[in-house]
Amino acid sequence: MHGGSVRGVVNKPNLRILELFGFILLPMFYLCCIGEMGVVLDLDPYLLFTILVAMLVFSVFEIPVFRVRTRKPNYARGEAKLLGELYSVPVEEELSTGDPRVYDTKVTLNVGGFVLPLLLALYIARIAPFLETLLIAVIMIASTHFLSKLEGGVGIIVPSYISLISIPFAFILAPGSVASIILVGGVLGILIGMMTLLYPIEEGSAFLNLGGVGSFESMYVTVLLAVVLSFFT
Repeated sequence: MHGGSVRGVVNKPNLRILELFGFILLPMFYLCCIGEMGVVLDLDPYLLFTILVAMLVFSVFEIPVFRVRTRKPNYARGEAKLLGELYSVPVEEELSTGDPRVYDTKVTLNVGGFVLPLLLALYIARIAPFLETLLIAVIMIASTHFLSKLEGGVGIIVPSYISLISIPFAFILAPGSVASIILVGGVLGILIGMMTLLYPIEEGSAFLNLGGVGSFESMYVTVLLAVVLSFFT
């Protein structure tokens, strides 16, 4: 999820991201319609497809959890405009609003990129081997912590490819449960890894959207990757 021109509890969607992931879902929809998909990750394929669509639809909604005061970055106007265009967030507008030195930062949980994948991971955890999933989660926590960054004015930026790190470890640790441990360990690892970046915060942002701006793609790719691998393992 990215905000469009505004950020808040309800955000404008980034249509390019929705179109990209929607296009990727088309083959799954086709397989569901012709009855070629069996049970995937212990879920009915129609239910799984609905969850994937719901993650996209509800990626525009945020659940506020708390506020914290953070320092505004000292960006030139051109830098703020470039960041705003790159991440589809109103960096310039947020910098000029309120106190000129600090943000009244709202920390929120994105419904499509935090709440739904967390619930899905907790459900799939029933069929995932505990120790192997825990090890993958630890690897992903460390990877997310060290490869992600808190971009002033934008929020936490998690590389969209980060879940690929879990693949070789999953095949080594549990070749018969690759999909489930990537989904559970990957989702939990990325979410916890993001939260380790919340303190201490130096240059902040008007919003820190956990699972939203800057991190939704990494979460969605993790779930999609697990679904695709479930067909081959």
